[in-house]
Amino acid sequence: MKRGFVVLFLMAWAALASAQAPAAGSSPMVPPATLSMDGKAVLQVTMPAGAKATSVNGFLKITTTNLQLYVWFVPNTKTVAEALPHAAEIIKSEFVKFQPAATNEVQIAGTPAKDLTGPGEEADDNDPGNAETIFFAAGGRVFAACVHGEGEEAKPEHAPMMAVLNTAKAP
Repeated sequence: MKRGFVVLFLMAWAALASAQAPAAGSSPMVPPATLSMDGKAVLQVTMPAGAKATSVNGFLKITTTNLQLYVWFVPNTKTVAEALPHAAEIIKSEFVKFQPAATNEVQIAGTPAKDLTGPGEEADDNDPGNAETIFFAAGGRVFAACVHGEGEEAKPEHAPMMAVLNTAKAP
């Protein structure tokens, strides 16, 4: 009886462990981060392994060891072009005095988007820096995503930001 119980226990444990373990060579599963507005989910993105997400009405912050990504829902706009003139106002909780110096076309999740870069100051300590803000649309809504840093520190965050944003979808 004891041996049968032990064998059954080991078989159940092995089945459970193999069902939860990622396949060899694959990334661990990370739950999506959701941006909500007025209690309704409006955007989902896949986070990198080890990321932490904080979401407050219309705002999402994703943090990893090499990324601090801020995403805002842009209300009262139907297109990315309508949101661009309001870039400095949208990101002011994290980066102030933003002056877009360059605008580039990019693709986010297969749709056209605008990438604005330029100088300004970090909102927490007013240190001079640079920001990269990408305006994109998903599910008929417009969003702004930003990384920034002192000096040129925003540039290393470009690739991880794009990896997250390219998973953007309406829930």
